[in-house]
Amino acid sequence: MNRSPVQFSVPRVTPTVRAVLIASAVLFVLQLVLEQGMGVRLAGILGFVPSRLADGWLWQLFTYPFLHGGLFHLLFNLLIIWSIGSELEGLWGTKTFLGFFVVCALGAALGHGIVSLAGVGPGVHAPVIGSSGVVYGLLLAYGILFGERVMYFFLLFPMQAKYFVMILGGIELVASVFYGRDGIAHMAHLGGMLCGFLFLTAMAAWRRRSRVEYQEEKAARERQKRLKKADHLRLIRGEGEEERKDPKHWN
Repeated sequence: MNRSPVQFSVPRVTPTVRAVLIASAVLFVLQLVLEQGMGVRLAGILGFVPSRLADGWLWQLFTYPFLHGGLFHLLFNLLIIWSIGSELEGLWGTKTFLGFFVVCALGAALGHGIVSLAGVGPGVHAPVIGSSGVVYGLLLAYGILFGERVMYFFLLFPMQAKYFVMILGGIELVASVFYGRDGIAHMAHLGGMLCGFLFLTAMAAWRRRSRVEYQEEKAARERQKRLKKADHLRLIRGEGEEERKDPKHWN
């Protein structure tokens, strides 16, 4: 019996994903040059440091996802953003995907900042870098929209995407409670997932409302068309016909 070979498709690189890949790669090289060659810690300037928000360093909320702590960290995050992000951007469009990316990044920073102020995690003075919060938000969206698709947990165990996301969320929740000081911002991952979920919920509600408004407008236009078509119908009385009080009805 002939079996068809397994086919692998390479996802296309969409505009926002391309920009993220390029920016992350360039900043990673710049990190290496400045930190190893000149002793300048770029993570303290462009990474997210919760205590710096009071000093007005707001740009860190938008720059920290493009820095990474190592080559594996960089490659893993960019691989997920490329493979899953490109499909989501193709589905949603560039503006919606960019909004989702920013919301997940801000949600990850918010999650980390809250627990840091509570004395949990690396601390308010430790910089957080990496797009892992965004990656977890993208995985959540993928699990919701394509829940029946098969993904590989630890690259070995096949399972449906919705269960894959549930397990990831559970692992991060447990890790945030019991391993809060292991140097990984677990609450940033959960913050990215939570804000990604809220974004999807708001987007679904807005689209439902838009569909209802569209149907109402369409029905109103149809009524106007029917009224215009009926405008030419007039009752013309014959000669000598007396005027009647009751008008005739046209069906």
